[in-house]
Amino acid sequence: MASLHLLFAISLLSLLSLSPSHASATKRVSLSLYYETLCPYCSNFIVNHLSRIFSNGLVSIVDLDLVPYGNARVSSDGSFICQHGANECLLNVIEACAIKEWPDVLELQYAAETDALRPPHQYVPWVVVDGKPLYEDYMNFEAHICGAYDGKLPKACKGHRQSISQEMKASRGDQVCLPSETISSFAARKSKKKRNKFT
Repeated sequence: MASLHLLFAISLLSLLSLSPSHASATKRVSLSLYYETLCPYCSNFIVNHLSRIFSNGLVSIVDLDLVPYGNARVSSDGSFICQHGANECLLNVIEACAIKEWPDVLELQYAAETDALRPPHQYVPWVVVDGKPLYEDYMNFEAHICGAYDGKLPKACKGHRQSISQEMKASRGDQVCLPSETISSFAARKSKKKRNKFT
């Protein structure tokens, strides 16, 4: 069910990102999200955080690029191997199709785009603003967008601090899906985290 909500949110975000902007001729800020459809942290980020740029007007200064690939790999026979199993591969293709209507061709394009990231992505969600990864500060993406925009700032930027710390947090905690993690190790990490809350 959560996957259906995510698929709906991605489809809506994709359609809205294609709509014309009423922003001035100032260059838009590039916002790229590299994600996986079944990563719970990606889902949370998209549904509860990224979606705000549409309601607060920040989308008017953003050029949004959604890349549904994340920690997947292309096998030697050209098939996709996804971190959270075959259903995630299918949902990645469905979302790629919703974004551009070309499933395998786009998924290969997303594979190449993700593999070309410099520095390479370390986990998902991996958020990039104007070519710069936000690392563990990805939840603060709106402040980074406002800080990168050269034009007259929209009202949505008024609530965000103007100076952004370049310091990276030492620990990303459990709010990401790591490439080396399998479905079973992810479940074990979640289970351990729950047990630790009660001890």
